Amino acid sequence: MSQIQTTSPICPDALSDDHIAQFHEFGYLAFEEVLAPDEVAAACAALSEITIGLLERAREGGADIKENPNATRNYAGRQVVDPDTGFGIHFEAGIDPLALPVEEAELKFRKLHGYHREHQTFVDLTRHPRVAGFISQLIGEEAILKAEMALSKPPFIGSEKPWHQDNAYFNWLPLEKVATSWLALDDATVENGCMHVLPGGHKLGALRHHHTIDCEIFPDRIDRSQALPVPLKAGGAMFFSAMLPHQTPPNSTAERRRALQFQYRGVSTEAVSREEFGRVFAEADGTPASCALAHENG
Repeated sequence: MSQIQTTSPICPDALSDDHIAQFHEFGYLAFEEVLAPDEVAAACAALSEITIGLLERAREGGADIKENPNATRNYAGRQVVDPDTGFGIHFEAGIDPLALPVEEAELKFRKLHGYHREHQTFVDLTRHPRVAGFISQLIGEEAILKAEMALSKPPFIGSEKPWHQDNAYFNWLPLEKVATSWLALDDATVENGCMHVLPGGHKLGALRHHHTIDCEIFPDRIDRSQALPVPLKAGGAMFFSAMLPHQTPPNSTAERRRALQFQYRGVSTEAVSREEFGRVFAEADGTPASCALAHENG
């Protein structure tokens, strides 16, 4: 067995056969300096620009404010959504973005969705040779962007994202042709909510999920004592299988932690119905394991 990374090496110009073998053995790769400092700075500036821009439009009545107080905790916060493009900002529960100065509200967002076409910087990053190019090598075929999120853990209030597999949210087959890139825009530490993984956990197959504070894996399905944190400097990145169990803890520090997440599917994949996907993304006894077919608290 190859040695599990505890610190991440500098990003190579191209992935070697050993890198690809490590990905298939452990379910992920992590590198520092995937993005250059100027690329990180440009992404941070673009993120602030589009977030503040939508918040300002919301104050003028040009964006929708959505609330779902009955949702699980991580989805109970307010959302500000552009009705024309679908670009949206999610806030932590209890935050009223329109009651705060826009610069303060921008510091407290939890997640952006549908954002990458709002700025050319993000379009370029989704096509970056060290992002989409690496994913293509890892899944063995051309990678097509499936979904994207900008993820932030605001100081002190940034919430946990519990253990899950990304495929639990999707409906693309085959399962092994879906993978995620996670790009750190701030230093990601154990204290502010860096990624944690279960090395080799992608080989466990589909693990049943249920809705608690979020959609998460049943606690008895994984051995959390084997979890490994993956701290990264700003500009570092992870690439992981959509079958890999992973999690990020809350932010207990005075600094926020931002990351860009781009999820890709192989060109050979096909979208299937929720029911068909549930028959494939299922535990050994046939129980569907996806979030779409999960129930509250099991």
